[in-house]
Amino acid sequence: MFNIFTIAFFAVFLGLALAMFITRQKTPEPLQLVPPEDDSLKDPKEIRELTLEDLYRVGEKLCEENGLKIKDRVSVSENEVYWIAESSNEFFFGNYVLGFFKTDLSHPYVSLPTIFEFKDFIKSVTSTKGFFFTTGYFTKDVHQPLEGAKISLYNRLKILSEFDRFKLSL
Repeated sequence: MFNIFTIAFFAVFLGLALAMFITRQKTPEPLQLVPPEDDSLKDPKEIRELTLEDLYRVGEKLCEENGLKIKDRVSVSENEVYWIAESSNEFFFGNYVLGFFKTDLSHPYVSLPTIFEFKDFIKSVTSTKGFFFTTGYFTKDVHQPLEGAKISLYNRLKILSEFDRFKLSL
């Protein structure tokens, strides 16, 4: 009654139909699987949300303080910008990369894949040191020791303390 070719044809047809059905489903929202760092519990709620411009001001002050000259600015997205800075100090000569990331309500924490992308960019400009600034907080997995470029992390709480240290106003 049925030969092997008919069964194979319907199996392939059913597989294609299932593949089309699965790929047309809405992609799920990313889940926060790793808990946020403890600093988010100490967040001063009375202070307004930080903007990328606030992060830039702290980055400029840190560059000024450490003798770094900004060579290039690379816009990754509307919420992420990288600066490439060069040290004028002979002892600490080389390129440094400053990353600025604005979090939003749908993605309130910076996770490890974002830091991996930043590390890849650091490698691409032949640098070994980076600074990553965010308007929010990091997930706990970001703080584990990783190989590669050394990155100093600046979350919202640390940015606010830098504002106080540099006597900047919000």
